Amino acid sequence: MKLLITFLFANVVLFAHPHIFIDIYPKINMQDTRATSLSLQWKFDQMTSSLLIMDYDKNKDGKFNKKETAKIKKSAMRIFKKYNYCLKIMNGDKNIKIQKLDNFVVTVDKMDRIVYSFDLICNFEVKDSILLFYYGNYYIAFMLKKSMVEPLNKNLDFSIRKVDNSRYFGYAMMIKDVR
Repeated sequence: MKLLITFLFANVVLFAHPHIFIDIYPKINMQDTRATSLSLQWKFDQMTSSLLIMDYDKNKDGKFNKKETAKIKKSAMRIFKKYNYCLKIMNGDKNIKIQKLDNFVVTVDKMDRIVYSFDLICNFEVKDSILLFYYGNYYIAFMLKKSMVEPLNKNLDFSIRKVDNSRYFGYAMMIKDVR
């Protein structure tokens, strides 16, 4: 993992393309019209997953026990916390603060991809909100498609927009209304 972290945060500027791809599956947990938390799944690409499995699956059983999961949470999620879990939530002109990370679990899916599942505790009015999933440079690309969101959020009227600028690549989930 130290190699991966060094690779991600090296002072060398690489302008080519992302090195890590993460598919995002967001679910907004609501009470009335307010979000109380976001349940997220991050599914890593197969190459990154292979590296993470080599680094953290110490007993090589293809699963992550409590000790292995705790180690991933301590190292990887601590880094992502500095970047607000690669998420910017906006409601109007207000930036919404994430209060804490909860229920962190690591699994391996049928395609041998690492999946981080976790909740981000927050509180915001859902209508007219934007969730921007991104990392501040081109090392990581978050992928989000309407088909990854719709089954989890049937009560929302939303659209997805790709964000690709000179600093990062990501996706915005623009929520129009709650049905």
